[in-house]
Amino acid sequence: MRYLGANNVITQPVYDTMRLAVAAGGQTVSFFNVPQGGLLAAGVPKTFAHTNLVQSGRLEKGLELTIRAISFFVRDNAGAMVSLADYLSIFNNSNINMMFAGVSFLRLPACALPPSGGETGYFSNIAPAVTEFKMNKGVSVFSNRMVLDNPMVLEDMETIQVDFQVNGAIAAVTDITFTLWGELTKPVR
Repeated sequence: MRYLGANNVITQPVYDTMRLAVAAGGQTVSFFNVPQGGLLAAGVPKTFAHTNLVQSGRLEKGLELTIRAISFFVRDNAGAMVSLADYLSIFNNSNINMMFAGVSFLRLPACALPPSGGETGYFSNIAPAVTEFKMNKGVSVFSNRMVLDNPMVLEDMETIQVDFQVNGAIAAVTDITFTLWGELTKPVR
């Protein structure tokens, strides 16, 4: 394969997964701080399924990401169901703060983002649960994203951190994946 010019520009999102712990009150998790090989939780190393970062909090040297959209989704955890209460806490009672080099560039409520993955919430009208109902926040479509009117550029070795603050209780361990959509520029070697 041959590329024209000095750089290779490819469509490549950067994504990271963090785990919300069981908590009676609020909690904050920070995306993009733990690369592949680091721990998602005790005894659970991050793999390509969780993140495509290989360095903590930054892209590899020589890489640049033009961010055109953002999204996040709640993941079903190894067949476990996300409760309706947890689902609503995550979507309707959370805030996002995206920072580059320690400076906040975007703050918004999580409910402002459309669903981009397969997040689902389960609930039942009886106990013990015999009849289960499944719901999601709108139609979950891979292409759903918050498109940025003015793309942001994450430069070579610049730090990135996305803080996700959940202000309500979480009854079960829940994984969330945050994605930065755009073009990755890397030098042709």
